[in-house]
Formats: sequence, C-alpha cells, structure tokens
Amino acid sequence: MRKARKLDVVCPNKKCMTYNKIGLKNIIRFGKQANGTQRYRCVDCKRTFARTINTPFFHKHLKKKEIITICKHLAEKNGFRAIARITDHHLDTIRAVADVVAQHCKKFNEYFITELKLTPIEVDEMWAFVKKKKKIA
Repeated sequence: MRKARKLDVVCPNKKCMTYNKIGLKNIIRFGKQANGTQRYRCVDCKRTFARTINTPFFHKHLKKKEIITICKHLAEKNGFRAIARITDHHLDTIRAVADVVAQHCKKFNEYFITELKLTPIEVDEMWAFVKKKKKIA
C-alpha cells in the first residue's frame, strides 16, 4: 500500500469525514493524468481526484502551460481568433478556456462580496490594486 503523506491537498468529497481538512495524512498520490496532472486518492472515502479540481484547469486536455499562455493573451486583450492563430488551437478551445476563467473569476467576486462582506466597489478597487502591483517581466 502507498504511504499516506502530509500534503497540501484536501478531500473534495462533501460526504467524507475529512472533507476540506488540511494537514491530515489521508491523501495518497495515485498516478498522473494524460496531460501530466497529478491524481490523488482519499484513503477514507476512496475517492480519486485531480489536483486541479475547482480550478480553471480541471477537465482540460491542454497542458497547464498552454492554458496559462491563452490566459496571458486574453489579459492582453487579444481577440479570440488572434489567440487561436497564435497558439495554434481551435477557436472553440479558446472560447471554452475564456468561459471557464470568467466563471472562476465570478466565483471569486461572489466570495469576496458574500463571505468577506465587501462592496462591489471595494472588490473592483482590490482587483485594480492587484493589477497595478503585478510585476512586469
């Protein structure tokens, strides 16, 4: 049997008794997916899951580096067709990545507004501050 290690990954199964508890030794490495993403398994509930669960990278066949490249082009305000030509991916793939990233950002904004009790203006100012502080490479 594989050795359970103290990892920074938590069990995503809401029915598991160790759900969302970090620092326990209940997660083991369980192989890799075709795109190189590490898979894990909870020894308590026996559920297997990818490290990318609940991120824009989940259920994507593209490598992480390619998705990051697409996101950088989106941030530079390039058009979908231009990004498709630059990255040599299909237009629908670019649109799907943009849609997933937008949904993820929306979840972050909702979290900031509902859980942290920030106003939409404060959230907008926070994102402006984050963008301003980004290091230029």
